[in-house]
Amino acid sequence: MLNYIHHIKEGDHVSFEIVFTLCHKKVYAYFLKKTASEDVAQELTQLAFIKLWNFKHTLSEEHELDLQLFRIAKTTLLDYFKKLSNDERNLKLYYHNLSEEAVDQNQKFETNQQLEVALSVLPPTRKKVFILSRLQGYSYKEISEQLSISPRTVEKHISLAIKQLDGYAYIPMFLLLGEHLR
Repeated sequence: MLNYIHHIKEGDHVSFEIVFTLCHKKVYAYFLKKTASEDVAQELTQLAFIKLWNFKHTLSEEHELDLQLFRIAKTTLLDYFKKLSNDERNLKLYYHNLSEEAVDQNQKFETNQQLEVALSVLPPTRKKVFILSRLQGYSYKEISEQLSISPRTVEKHISLAIKQLDGYAYIPMFLLLGEHLR
């Protein structure tokens, strides 16, 4: 098969087709043995021959073509397994992140539901003042202007709301202490 190397290096399609016909079954059998999948073996066989053609200029006339073709096949197989490993790792990472997001979303939903229940016990004005202050981050002065009540009344509503909500275990502490969500 040494005589085919020179012709393939020069771009002779007929020589390449002859080598393909002579070696296809051996290369396919190699991949089939290593992957146990006919589809993968077929795909990798085609890829190995594509690489043989694309890198024909690197062929050596000092070594048997079979040896060089199987070196290409081995490299193709290693690349395939690396890609498979990376794809599996990326897929695991994706599902891990997806499940963490789902848990976070679920926790946020539950917290919001519990907060809604707790806030439902407050009188309407007190509830509005508490939401404006603790959830939306408005100052007492801004709330007093918005609701046309005095800043002192705003302060009183917040104080009473905190006392009323203090018994609810699922009210986040930062809401009771006055740290704002943004």
